Amino acid sequence: MNKLQIIIIGGAIVIVVIAVLIVTGIVPGLKTGGEGGASITMWGFGDEGAVRDLVLKYAEAHQNFDVKYSKKDIANFESDFLNAIARGEAPDIVVFPSDFLKKHKDKLSTAPAILFTEREISQQYVEAASAFLGAKKEVIGVPFYADPLALFINNDLFTKDFIASPPKTWDEFLNVAAKLTKKDSSGNIVISGAALGRAGNIENAPLILTTLFLQSGEKIINDSGEVALNEPINIGEVTLHPAESSLQFITDFANPKKNSQSWSSALPEAQDAFTNGKLAMYFGKISEYNEIKNKNAHLSFSAALLPQLAGAARPVTGGEIFALAVPKASRNQTQAWQFIQFLSSAENSASYADKTGNVSLRRDVLPVYQKESTRSVFANSVLALKLWPNPDPALTDQIFRTLIEDMAVGRFTLRDSLEKAKARLQAI
Repeated sequence: MNKLQIIIIGGAIVIVVIAVLIVTGIVPGLKTGGEGGASITMWGFGDEGAVRDLVLKYAEAHQNFDVKYSKKDIANFESDFLNAIARGEAPDIVVFPSDFLKKHKDKLSTAPAILFTEREISQQYVEAASAFLGAKKEVIGVPFYADPLALFINNDLFTKDFIASPPKTWDEFLNVAAKLTKKDSSGNIVISGAALGRAGNIENAPLILTTLFLQSGEKIINDSGEVALNEPINIGEVTLHPAESSLQFITDFANPKKNSQSWSSALPEAQDAFTNGKLAMYFGKISEYNEIKNKNAHLSFSAALLPQLAGAARPVTGGEIFALAVPKASRNQTQAWQFIQFLSSAENSASYADKTGNVSLRRDVLPVYQKESTRSVFANSVLALKLWPNPDPALTDQIFRTLIEDMAVGRFTLRDSLEKAKARLQAI
């Protein structure tokens, strides 16, 4: 046997050994088949029952497969996530909130190109899903569901004042809120037309404000990652300050000197006021819809798309997307991404949405909801969803609450309040 034959035979043996290692999964991260068993951990914010049937369905075709699901509180998500990684106990799949992307994107793995591509995410999902694409268009998360802001209206209060439909623009909203607000002889608000203008008793106040910023063209953080809050926008010979206009509009609803006043710090928390029938229009996330129904089964209310600026080029609402992602520290990345591919199919995505009362983010599923009065609004809201690169959700929430309160009590001027908020954003 000559030297060449020895080399050829030796090379063939090496190739066979490598192939066996890949197929059996002994070489980590290379096994691509889905037939082997696995026990993966998954974190989410919903009840386990919503995913359990899908797990069982997947397990029928994959022997010895199981998912250990852990329901998390979003308020503790960041610390739980970081501590799990530090302990070497990272989950394999995380329902990852888009608000944490800017801060923790580097801790997420990228999907195998054979399973997910940029083209698939861009074409099959709502526009806001592009937030889960990396700098090189790699996929770092597959959209699962969203929680955009919507307008909830008290049907009885609308009917009592013969208002036929929810306001579509902010100008209409202003007029409707004034008409629906009722005060006693001392000027105290008895029935509020709309909860806006304060932050202490409006849980969603920061989201409402940033949504109005986005609607008006305010970027908050620009494409270069720099804080751009309250930078002027030039349209022809006109210079606009959309952040100032948005902040002034919102805080006027809590100004007792304005005819538009419909809210005050003396009133209960906004959702409670709405649930108890004392608030005509409430800005809530779509995840709050069932929560409100459960609190007061007798409340007659409906959902509508968020009011828009008159003449806007496209509808915009704020909120958050939750995507299925795999931490880099996961020990079962291949199996995790394969299960995500299964969960994100049109059929399974729709099934999960049905169980949770939400809607799928897939464009091929969204038309199904148009026959439903409530979920058609949810579907339109996720299509209108627009995100901004939040540097730190907990800190920015406090910054915008302080901004609203500073204006509400007249602590600083409009521009000074925004400049102070901008400085705080730059600090983080």
